[in-house]
Amino acid sequence: MGFSIKRPLFTVFLALALNVSGATARADTDASSSPGNVAGQSELVRFDAPWTSPYRVDPERPYHFVNAEGRHLFVMNKTAWAYFGCRNPQACLERARAQGVNVIRVALESQYFGETLGIDLWPWGGTRENPDFETFNEPYWSEVERRIQMAGRMGIGFDIVLYTGVHPRVDAVAVHQPYWRRVIGRLGKYANVFLWEIKNENLTEPDFQDAVGAFFRENDPWGRPVCTSDGTTDDAAWPDKPWVSVAVNHSCTGSGNAGGDNENARDTLDGWYLTVARKIRSYGKPAFCNESGREKRHHNDDGVHRRKQGWIWCAAGAYWSWHSWDGCEGIDEAEYQAPGAQFIEPLTRFFQSLPFYDLEPAVDLLAVSGEGIIHAALANEDRSLVVAYFCAEQTGRRVAKGGLRFNRPAGTYRLTWLNPSDLKIIATRNLKETEYLSLPEFTDDLVLKAERLTVQ
Repeated sequence: MGFSIKRPLFTVFLALALNVSGATARADTDASSSPGNVAGQSELVRFDAPWTSPYRVDPERPYHFVNAEGRHLFVMNKTAWAYFGCRNPQACLERARAQGVNVIRVALESQYFGETLGIDLWPWGGTRENPDFETFNEPYWSEVERRIQMAGRMGIGFDIVLYTGVHPRVDAVAVHQPYWRRVIGRLGKYANVFLWEIKNENLTEPDFQDAVGAFFRENDPWGRPVCTSDGTTDDAAWPDKPWVSVAVNHSCTGSGNAGGDNENARDTLDGWYLTVARKIRSYGKPAFCNESGREKRHHNDDGVHRRKQGWIWCAAGAYWSWHSWDGCEGIDEAEYQAPGAQFIEPLTRFFQSLPFYDLEPAVDLLAVSGEGIIHAALANEDRSLVVAYFCAEQTGRRVAKGGLRFNRPAGTYRLTWLNPSDLKIIATRNLKETEYLSLPEFTDDLVLKAERLTVQ
């Protein structure tokens, strides 16, 4: 797994605190498991913005998420797989917040990296080897709630994955419904629970997943988005199913062989990242890469190339995730710095500063010239605000000659060119005519923000 350390005391603690078979609650006697006892508005636990109330897909802007107060959420997600059982959840949250992250993707049931971390996330009674699905692991649920509240106070929400190692068949629906009711009743009352994800990278037992997805769509009083996920593909997981409200994609590819042949062709910015982002956005739902390639395991070790991956994805009108060793087997290594981690916060800050929910892909807005320049653009309906991203595939490449024709309505525009690594301004100018523009010389990548000042 890349890192291993023995933690016998921690393992003992987890056995006592998270998986005590004698401290379980019967599913048929647990109040939160009753069909009618789900979280209502009066029970909602709110936090400061952005988690003042839960988010749902915006019916007026179906590619984005909105809450009861009309606030839209620009999602910057990060894997924090074993957060509900890690040794230092506070440090995990502090690092995520410093990185510009506002949602963490966590497992409610998982043994991923169990050999490394000594963690088995187990919500039921019994053990993984001898499960008792009719009871619940009460100390674990209490700890989950405590950690959800901790995150809410720090401005962080949750993409909660319900199943990873347990794969029930459709004939087990009745057995597992108390679990679903408990999830909604115990966890759905927290405003910072953002997304229900049925399974991680597993599209087996579709009939069972259909039942789970439909249940959550019908019984969560807040109408949170529901999805599932598949492994790395060039498409979303079941985007046409009626219960799937988010087109979720995983792109666990690398950066070291960008531009290569065969499987490594998936590493390219234009041929893979931009193409896939545009494809999953075509389903009329929020497009969300909730797991990207990480360093070490996926050879996504070039921090600058990782920056380009995130920017190109977001400039295509989709949401992107940061996936790192420090959210997996390294979740308790507080001092670790992944290559490219410093670039997440400027990306988040840039889009949060905009009415991003009003921007749509504008493929024909810019005509770009220059060898090897990859670009994507967003604009609002009247073209009074335009955002464009330009980059070169190879890290360190200097682009000295490039230009564009800005196909916009007549008027005066203020052009601001920014460095995406830190959002420092490179150049500004006013544009009065529809003319051919020379791009500022840049290395690696460049951002344009164009704002209309006057109308002719």
